[in-house]
Amino acid sequence: MGIGRDLKGIAQKNPEKAAILFEAQVITYADFYRTICQIQLNLLSLSRKNNPQKVAILIGNEPAFLELYFAVLTLGWIAIPFDPKWRKRDIVKIMKTADPDLIIISEHFPESISNMFDKSYGIETLKEPSDNMIVRDWNHNDNAAFYLGFTSGSTGTPKGFIRNHKSWLTSFSVAEQIFQYNQEDIILAPGPLCHSLSLFAATHALHIGATLQLTETFKPMVLNDRKATVVYAVPTMIHGFIEQTVNPVQEKIVFLLSGAKLQPELRRRLQHVFPKSVVYEYFGASELSFISYASNDVTDWYPDSVGKPFPGVKVTIRDQEMKRVTNGEIGEVFIESDFLFTSYLHNSEETEKVLTDYGATVGDLGFINDAGILTIVGRKKHMIISGGLNVYPEEVEKVMEEIAAVQEAVVIGIDDDYWGQKVIALVKWKKQAELEKLQAHCHAHLPNYKCPKEFYEVDDFPYTSTGKIARNDVALQIARYTS
Repeated sequence: MGIGRDLKGIAQKNPEKAAILFEAQVITYADFYRTICQIQLNLLSLSRKNNPQKVAILIGNEPAFLELYFAVLTLGWIAIPFDPKWRKRDIVKIMKTADPDLIIISEHFPESISNMFDKSYGIETLKEPSDNMIVRDWNHNDNAAFYLGFTSGSTGTPKGFIRNHKSWLTSFSVAEQIFQYNQEDIILAPGPLCHSLSLFAATHALHIGATLQLTETFKPMVLNDRKATVVYAVPTMIHGFIEQTVNPVQEKIVFLLSGAKLQPELRRRLQHVFPKSVVYEYFGASELSFISYASNDVTDWYPDSVGKPFPGVKVTIRDQEMKRVTNGEIGEVFIESDFLFTSYLHNSEETEKVLTDYGATVGDLGFINDAGILTIVGRKKHMIISGGLNVYPEEVEKVMEEIAAVQEAVVIGIDDDYWGQKVIALVKWKKQAELEKLQAHCHAHLPNYKCPKEFYEVDDFPYTSTGKIARNDVALQIARYTS
């Protein structure tokens, strides 16, 4: 039937119920459904093809994003959210790879980006009355694709990943079962809708007829209004919630945290400010969706773990020969579930590396104990998760080495209470140091979250016998500088 299949029924049954709370604006389900239908009609008038269309969404955090998004996926088409923080080089590369049939832009999207494309349409024009008044049937195959997202590969090259309706519909059911929320809740998604974490939360909320609380940007004081009952967030946001919440909140709030481990001290502070809160940490990936979760009791007993597998998820740990290892032994983490992505876009080779005969893997290393609890000890491809967002060292290093004065650069993540992992760079200069120029170049060509927070100069790097930089030994160098 597809995501959003029940919106018409929800709008008819509860027309005045709030679908979206946005700043001071309230959008009812009747209004939400009406706007979706209007956008659908105009999209159909723009399209000259009968097969599913790919629609690039260049809209920030505002209701129009979700109105267009649901119009697209309930037509059986594919939504491609674009990140306002992407640099022009990323936008051009991703647009070429995605090859959308339609580009829809909001006036609130950065003008420097929206002006790059001639054949684009403003979202407001799609809300205007249409001559075509035939509304399509919303029933679609659950195995049909609906979402094309982008995640950087190990070299920083954007990789498109495709999801079908079924993968998220089954995830919705498990989320309701484990996190115990439903259509009576107000779900806050304070992060960017262009990222899977907040998009999943928003999609689920509206699919089941709950109320979504949406903010244009991350506003840590938002919990002072005492509206949200469920909050999807990354640990970095928790700092803001704690600091900006005026008085302890006595209402129950369910916090669903992903992207990095919640440090014990931060957890204690969270539960002091929100004494009736229920905290779940969950582990997953863009390609794999839900893998494991940890409630308070699991975290108390196994503080370094990422919890136990979600219902319907089978986790196996394998060595380099693909043999299963014994409990407690470290190996590569493989997943079997119905939550998996379909494939990477135009990249069968990379897809086969993830979707293997032994299960799906993104290269995480970890172990399972005798209680069935999963612990992640590292990332096979050196990925850093900073503020809940993926940072690939190779991408940052490539940008740094565009500066002629840089001979070599190594980027690594170190544990940090605020960021989860803080991005650190070590630089070996050819001759004269040009640190200010290097910092400016990074900020000009990388999103802020990928820019190193600290730079250290080194005379040399440790190398392997084959001449490659020994990253594990670099970590020891970092320890000397940061201790």
